[in-house]
Amino acid sequence: MSDHWKNIRTDGIDHHLSVDGRLADVSEIFETTLHRKRLVVLGEAGAGKTVLATRLLLDLLERRTEESPVPVIAPLTTWDPEQQSFTEWLSRRLAADYPVMHDLTISEDMISDGLVLPILDGLDEMAPHSRISAIEGVNRLGVGQHLILTSRHREYAEIIAQGYVLTAAAVIEIEELSATTVRGYLHRVTPPLRLPLWNKVFSRLEKSPRGRLAQALSTPLMVSLARESYARGPGNPSDLINTGLRTREDIERHLTRALIPSIFEGAESAKWGSADHAQKWLTFLARLLRKKESQEIGWWDLSDEVEGLASAAWMASIALVFAISWLAFSLPLAVMSVIAAMASSTVFLRRIDARPSVVSISPRRFWKPFIRSIALFTGISLIGLAGTGEPEVIVAGPIFGVVAGIIVGVVDMVTAQVDTAKPASPVAILRSSRSVALTIGLMVSLLAGGIFAIAGGKTSGLPGIISGFLGGCTAIIASPWGRFETARLIFAAQGALPLQLVGFLEFCRERGILRQTGPQYQFRHIVLLESLAPPQQTKKPAPILVLPPPKYGARKLRFGVGAVGILFLLPACIFSATGSEVAFPEVPDITRSATAPLLFGLCPTFIVAQAILARNRVGMSARSALMLLGVFGFFVLSTYWIASSEVGPAWAALVAGSQTLGTVLFATACWARRPTPAISVEDPLLTSSARASAALTEARRT
Repeated sequence: MSDHWKNIRTDGIDHHLSVDGRLADVSEIFETTLHRKRLVVLGEAGAGKTVLATRLLLDLLERRTEESPVPVIAPLTTWDPEQQSFTEWLSRRLAADYPVMHDLTISEDMISDGLVLPILDGLDEMAPHSRISAIEGVNRLGVGQHLILTSRHREYAEIIAQGYVLTAAAVIEIEELSATTVRGYLHRVTPPLRLPLWNKVFSRLEKSPRGRLAQALSTPLMVSLARESYARGPGNPSDLINTGLRTREDIERHLTRALIPSIFEGAESAKWGSADHAQKWLTFLARLLRKKESQEIGWWDLSDEVEGLASAAWMASIALVFAISWLAFSLPLAVMSVIAAMASSTVFLRRIDARPSVVSISPRRFWKPFIRSIALFTGISLIGLAGTGEPEVIVAGPIFGVVAGIIVGVVDMVTAQVDTAKPASPVAILRSSRSVALTIGLMVSLLAGGIFAIAGGKTSGLPGIISGFLGGCTAIIASPWGRFETARLIFAAQGALPLQLVGFLEFCRERGILRQTGPQYQFRHIVLLESLAPPQQTKKPAPILVLPPPKYGARKLRFGVGAVGILFLLPACIFSATGSEVAFPEVPDITRSATAPLLFGLCPTFIVAQAILARNRVGMSARSALMLLGVFGFFVLSTYWIASSEVGPAWAALVAGSQTLGTVLFATACWARRPTPAISVEDPLLTSSARASAALTEARRT
């Protein structure tokens, strides 16, 4: 199964090295026995390959010196070797898993210099046509690249049979559990009163130590499933020797299917209803993971499955704010309330990454958004001055800029997006995200209400405060926590998931169906995932034309196109300031002149730009695109209506056309700025991820 020993060794001797040992000896063997430090770990499904890889990672981190490479686990299921080189994929994987490695150039240099020791987990989980390409891609790095690879025995043997091998790599295989070991373990974990039920099973193991039952219970996974189903659960272990279970595979399937009913039929799980409900909910989650081609369940990812309904909920809240403000107060205040609602929602929507925010205080993050806000509103006030000729307008711009800058600056200062490579409970992350959403939403609503009360003229006082409050609360729905709550209610109404979703996931984690990986959940083993949602037949994709990424020098062109687009927006900003009295007759001139360019001149372009940037990272559905076009069309028609009151229909059409052209140019510049797409994070275990992240930070500094 391995390469020639003469290739594995560096002393030219064609004789095998002693690589036998126990789990605790693997790191010693890798460090001191293997000359080239290239290793393949084989084992059956559930044999403990990932556990061994994680233990090896921890041991190597414990033994690591400043000159040693940093071991990191990288699931091979995220690599398409036909589209990406190994170095390119691994550098992006490091950037996704460890935020300190966000600079791809540094990551690639560290990989090329041998400062990273990749532990490639799950070759067998790749598509069959990709496995050989993966082996070839790794071999192209040369035998100087230290690495560890895990795979099932059969899949790796198929690669060997086709004439391929991981060059200069030794192979070790995890031994099966003996019938004596299995019997002794199950005897220890079974309550004394239930031991007589195991007599027939123990007898079969003793008489047939190589029979189908012993083979089925030869891996830690299957033994643990038997423990959950029959040692702790109410089932009868004699089912394992049922005549209907004729093969090892039949027994393994039986144990996998028996796990969920055995757990959810006890008194502890009464709050979740019947086992059929739990089976339905877990099957739904498994199918979602199959759809996403991922193995991790993050509560903040669920809103992606109901994007249309979640967006509709947000739009409905905007419409509700508008209706309440208009019916209770006035049309100008209703429009200003919508501005507050959309602007406060931007506090969350401007972060394209869907990960939730948690409390993390860093004063350095305050100044950048603060200065940007002052510059933006000062520029808007200058536009208002050009349109109205009133010097007082200049004063309003910096004031609004300071207020907006304080809001956004404080948000950035006290919050940060969760690092999925760090150990943190999903429940703790949910609570922290909820606190951030509620605090920011209320803070923004009160500040916006205060501004309306001061600057609203006849609309000042309680109406302004209430309107601002409603507008700010709309931001809560746009937060990751608000979107999750929306998705949770929708899925519960459909019966796809329980209403107390996080509690259900925690119960499944405690009972061994799921496991925690950072702030996310995973099915305990790929076997459980496959039993709930069998993988579809994977066909080799047709070759596609891959356009080369834009070079760094194109940055000047993007900025140039964007700057020209902004120039085309100036007429809309100027005429919206001069003609805004048509839309806001009761609002003071200074307030109207400062806010109209923002609403009618820049707001539609800003919305389109943010949508394009979001599309670059997470894509955009046709429904979202149509909704975006509708909102933009509304603003353009509003600009035409306002400008026509000043210069007539013909010139107003020219102003609206200029605004449309400017938006198209600016959106084109944003579209060309295609950042590296995020890769779903698949951390192995909490401690290993955190320690690997710290080691990468140290290695990068070195």
